Order: sequence, then structure tokens, then C-alpha cells
Amino acid sequence: MPSSPASAEHLPWCVIGAGPSGLAALKRLREVGIDAECLEREGGIGGNWLFGTATSRIFASTRLISSKSLTEFADFPMPGHYPAYPDHRQCLDYLRAYADRHTLAPHIHLHASVERIEPIGGPGEGWRVSLADGPPRDYAGVVIASGHNHVPRWPEIPGSFTGDRLHAADYKSPTQPVPIAGRRVLVIGGGNSGSDIAVECAQHAAAVVHSTRRSYFVVPRKVYGRPADLRGERLLKMGAPVWLRRFIGQRLIDRTIGLPWRHGLPRPDHRLFETHPVINSEILSLIDTGRIRPAGDIATFDGHDVVFRDGTREAFDVVITATGYHISHPFLDARLLGGETPNATPQLFMNLLHRDRDDIAVVGLIQPDSGQWGITDLQAALVARMAAAAWSSPRAAAWLYRARQRPEPQPRIRYVDSPRHALEVEHYSYRRRLERLIASLDRRLRRD
Repeated sequence: MPSSPASAEHLPWCVIGAGPSGLAALKRLREVGIDAECLEREGGIGGNWLFGTATSRIFASTRLISSKSLTEFADFPMPGHYPAYPDHRQCLDYLRAYADRHTLAPHIHLHASVERIEPIGGPGEGWRVSLADGPPRDYAGVVIASGHNHVPRWPEIPGSFTGDRLHAADYKSPTQPVPIAGRRVLVIGGGNSGSDIAVECAQHAAAVVHSTRRSYFVVPRKVYGRPADLRGERLLKMGAPVWLRRFIGQRLIDRTIGLPWRHGLPRPDHRLFETHPVINSEILSLIDTGRIRPAGDIATFDGHDVVFRDGTREAFDVVITATGYHISHPFLDARLLGGETPNATPQLFMNLLHRDRDDIAVVGLIQPDSGQWGITDLQAALVARMAAAAWSSPRAAAWLYRARQRPEPQPRIRYVDSPRHALEVEHYSYRRRLERLIASLDRRLRRD
């Protein structure tokens, strides 16, 4: 059965992180009558979208890769004058407006860096949160919403590179932290960050080579003037099967920017939708003009030279590694979230809820194939109802506990087995599952 919260009844809940997920969690907890506060290590809200902070992983030209309509919170639309794909400044303004709309600022503590989270005692006795400054604080429950793009993943490449080498986590612009203009640049990684950085560097560098382990389908931001993800959403709402969506998707890609093999790239070793989408309207045309040269995997570094697995060798001045991040919550022993070791990936119901406890959750620990904020808002709504049920409705809490013990359904799409897809979810079916769980809990809460 779920843990009883009786001994922690007088304590508030804690939300860690004031990015999009944390703001949604704080708002959802408070709207169901649960006292909650948010701890944010930086000097302002926004999380990853607060450009220039130590924890932000965006660069100066970053904009959404999902359209605003599929990114925004359902109860707070983005302004009509925003473009289809807002930039990071507009995203931050939107998040600040969201916090103002729901009067969240009085409940957010800035410059509050969390160092440790640990249970006070047994289940239901609350959690102790230790901060870098100040005494520890006790809470009835904790929502971790601090993101997972903190620890860069570096590829294991033998040898050493004697030029400038950096991870995409630290790349900010063609001048920061290292100059790009007139230099030979190698970008490693075929995801969205790697593709965007390669495109940007191609406007300034003497040469840009883009190294990827496999070929990917590239999706344009817009298809015939409309965001590509909105066209895909229409097919999902119509109930179109995966094979039909693939067929239509490939036809539309081919008619707009062309499929990879039209540009001399290898055919992908997977089908459309089986990897996280690469959203980019420029990279293939830059490959066609020679501004970006595609290359395969890397065998070794040798001074300024890079030796590729096909035996070719080339000298570079700058290497930018865009190979993702390790999933990490350094302030918490992952075994408390179902992990097998202290630093393992949490093993949670829907990557969200603890299987046995009603007093801890991780909001935002997903990578959907579309916009995320609306989905994490639903995650937060489910967490808030879980907390409310634990206080006031044992029958509703018991029902949710039983739901968390059932095997999760097999995904309709099997993603490529790689670290990049450890948190990947198909957004439409995942969102529908959340909506059904919320509706079921609401019915049971109303009965009590």
C-alpha cells in the first residue's frame, strides 16, 4: 500500500527547480490546496531557458524545435504575435508571464542550491533537504524538477586533441567560448544541438565537418507554411496507423527538403519516428553546397588530426561534441527512486512516480518527440492529485498505487537502442495516459 503521510501532515511540499517543469509543479500543487514552495539555485526563474547561467545549456541562437502550439501550457497560450518557433528570449518571457499569472514568485526561493535530499525516517515521515547555504528544511514530499541536462556525455575516443575541444553544453555562440571564424571545425553528434551548431558554424568557419554514427531523417520546421509537428498531430488525432503516418511523413519531407539519400547521405538504419526527430530546415542545403561536409564515426585523435573509422585523416582547430548528457540527480541516491546503484537511472512509473511512495516524484524526466511543457504540466497535475489523495482519500491513493504496480504497455514505436533514447516517449500516447489517470483520480477524489 502507499505510504501514510500522517507524521508529515504539517509540512509543506518542496519543488526543486524553477524551470518550466518546476513552475508547473508548484502551480499544480498549490491549486489543489497543498502548501508548497520551490527551491531554485539560480538568481531567476526559467531553468534551462535562463540563458547565461551555469546550468543553462542553450546558446544565443536557440529557439524551440517544437511549435509553440504543441509546447505551451494548455491553460496559458503563448502570445499570438510569437512566431511558430519562439526563440529563447521569448520562451523566458513566457515563463515569467506564467509565473506572474499564477502568483508563483512569493513561493520561490532563489539562490537556494540543493545539495542533498534524504528521507527523514520511514515512509510518510517526510524528506530532509540540505542546502548549500542555511539550515536543512523538512518537507512532506518532494518534486524533483531540476532537469537532466547537467552532466555532459563525452564520447570515448582514444588519443588526445590539441586544439580547442568543448561540449555543446558550453557552446554559446560563434565567438564564445572560443572563436569559430576562419577556423576548421568538427562537430560530433547528429541530434538537434549538433545539427544547429553545425549550421551556425558554417556561416563563420573556414570548414565544417559533421560527424555522426548513423544517418538520420531530417524534418523541416514547416511543411507548406505550417509547422511540421502540427501536420503530424492532425494525423494522430485522426487515429492514423504508424505505417500511414510514416508514408505521409516521408512524402512530405521529400517534397520539401528531400530525404537524406537525395543529398548523398546514407539511408538511415531505422524507420521514420524510431529516433528522436531532428528538426532542421538548413542543414541539408548546406551539405549540398559543401558548406557542411558529412563524415562518419571517429577512430582516434592525434594532435590536431582526427582519424575517422574509414581511414581518412583531417586536421581541425576546434572540436565541438554534441553527444548528450548523463541522466543525473547528484543530490539524491538513485536507489531511492528505484535505481539499482546510487548513480543509476531512476526506475519510475511513466518516468514520473515512485512505485511505492506517494511523497516523491520527478517531473520532466522524459524526452517527448514533440513539445514538452504541456506534457510536464499534466505530469504535475497527476503528482498534485497523488499528494491530495494521500492526505484525504485512502481509496483513491490505493487505486493509484495498484495502477503503478501494473506492467506498463509496450510502446507503439520501438526507438533505436542508444543513450539518446533512454527517456524517449511518444508524446501523443503518453499524454493520453496521463489524461486518463488524472480523470480517474478526479472521479475518486470527488467521491470522498
